Parts: sequence; structure tokens; C-alpha cells
Amino acid sequence: MSEENLTPWQKKHLEYQRRKAAENQEKSEEPKKRKFLKNKEDDTAKNQEDTGQDSEAQYVEDGEDSVMTYSEDFSETAEEEMKPSFFEGSFEVFKKMWPLLLAAVLLFIVSVYAVSPISKIGRFTVSGNQHESFEAIVKASKLKPTDRIYGVIRNRRGIENSIVQEFPRVKAVEIQVSFPNHVEAKVTEFQTVAYVEQKGKNYQVLESGYILRDEEIPSDQLSNHPLLKSFSDQETEKFVTAYMKLKPEVRSLITTVSKAPTKATSDFLALEMSDGNQVRVSLSQIAEKMPYYPSVASQLTPPQVIDMEAGIYAKSKEEYLNDLKNPEGEKKDSEDTAETTAQ
Repeated sequence: MSEENLTPWQKKHLEYQRRKAAENQEKSEEPKKRKFLKNKEDDTAKNQEDTGQDSEAQYVEDGEDSVMTYSEDFSETAEEEMKPSFFEGSFEVFKKMWPLLLAAVLLFIVSVYAVSPISKIGRFTVSGNQHESFEAIVKASKLKPTDRIYGVIRNRRGIENSIVQEFPRVKAVEIQVSFPNHVEAKVTEFQTVAYVEQKGKNYQVLESGYILRDEEIPSDQLSNHPLLKSFSDQETEKFVTAYMKLKPEVRSLITTVSKAPTKATSDFLALEMSDGNQVRVSLSQIAEKMPYYPSVASQLTPPQVIDMEAGIYAKSKEEYLNDLKNPEGEKKDSEDTAETTAQ
């Protein structure tokens, strides 16, 4: 019987049977399909263990087969994204290598500079020299235009000592090197602090105690420094050593220093002061006793003689000179001095 001759009820019944048969067939194939998918998942898991990569992933959702596949290309791309970029890797390498690279660059620059013409002395200057000439200092340094700068730096102390030893006036020398090839000698000279009269001639005395005999100074050209009369070289040096320990305001008052030995003190001196007073003190006690002079002088009316042989006492110049001529007076002075010291 064809479907066209069937009644409506029969057609609905036939359609129901077909749908039922299809459902039964689908249910009978479901276990096989699930088994197939399970086997495939097992194979995928096994491949992941062997290769360490996810090549495929599959799943079943809401009774329908849905398969999600991750291709090998996608997996490789994801892995590459997880790796550091080329720039980041290079930066890490540079961080570790930069000290070596910097040292290499500096070594290269120094090597090029050392063999280049600019590594030779290009300019030599002298500053601070008031009495010694530029030519004399250059000669004493023993430097030549062909000398290398690194040699100057290496032998700096030797060059400085060579100049100092050559000139009594020179107190110190500092050699400075400026890039690329400038050498400067900064000179510090001893100052003239006194004059000494020896055999009728006047000579300058430096603060080191050295007497400059290469130049005689006329009496009318002596500046405001004390004049030491008939002092030996040793006595001159000893006086200057003590003199430089005094304050400038005390040093500036001393005009002339003469020997005035007594029976008790062979190195006794007479110091003429610019305020009109005279100080009598031993050479060995100048640094110790002369600092008291300003306070003593402030209580006196010049001209006075301040005697510092044993203690410190003062008399008018006339009385003091008379006492020196009178042996009894000298004896009395000694007694007064002893009494002042005791007080």
C-alpha cells in the first residue's frame, strides 16, 4: 500500500515509527561513538606525554559532537610568545657585558692617544714665579717638547723636586697636566722676612733662614723687615725660625736686631722696636717671651727698655744705659730682675 492511499492517521503513525526507529538507531550507535572519542582522547594524551605539545583537543557538549582543534602552528605561536623577545635577550646580555665593553673602549682610546702626536707636551707654562725666570724653571724641570704626557704624569714628583732643589727661593712646585697636552708648573716661593748685615753688606733672608748672597741690597733700599747686624748664618737661621712663630703684629714692630751679650747670657739681643722701645731678650727665648711685648708696652711711655733676661721689667733708656755703664747698677739690675721673676 502506497503512502498516498493511507489515511491521515496511518501517515502520522508511519512517521512516528520512522522517527522511533531513527532514535533507536542513534541510541545504539552512541556507545560506539563515545568509545571512539574516548580512544582518540587517550591517543591525544599519549602524544602530549611523548611530544610535550597539545596538537588536538576534543569535547562533547549537550549530546552533540563538537570538536575544537588546536593546530600545531597555533601551539608553536603560543610557545614563542612565552619566550623572551630578541630585544629583551640582547639587553640582558648587554647588562652583563657592558663593564668589559667599556674597559675595551677606554683601552682603545688610551692606546690611540698614547701613539698620537697630541700625547707629547704641546704647551708648558709657569705661574707664581716672582724671582725665577720661566726659562730657568723649564731648564730645571728637564722636560723637552718630545716628552710624552704620560711620562710627565708618571714622574711628576721627580720633576717637582728637581725644580725645588735648583732654586733656594722656591718653596714648592706643583705640576699639573691638562688634557690633551698642557703642562703647568705652579711655583710657590719663599718670602723675604729679614735682612742680615755681614761684613758691611746687606743681604736678603728668606723665611727658610737662607741668606741670598747673589744680590747685595743697598741700605736705602731696605724694606720694612728687621735688619740683623753681624749675625752668622747659623744665628740668622735660628732667629728667623723663632721670628716666624710670632704673630704678624709683633713681627712688624721689630726694626733692628743687635747682639748684646752679658756675662750670664751670651746670646742676649737688643731689639729696636718701631714704637721707640727696646727689648732685651735672649735669642733662645724670642718665641717664648716676645708674645708678651704688646701687653707690657701698652703700660709704658716710650722710650723704654724692656728687659726679658730673667724676668720682665722696664726702665727708661737713659737709666738702663747708665746702669750698664755702672757695675753697681748692673748688679742692682740683676737683683731687681730676680725679684721681678720671683713675683
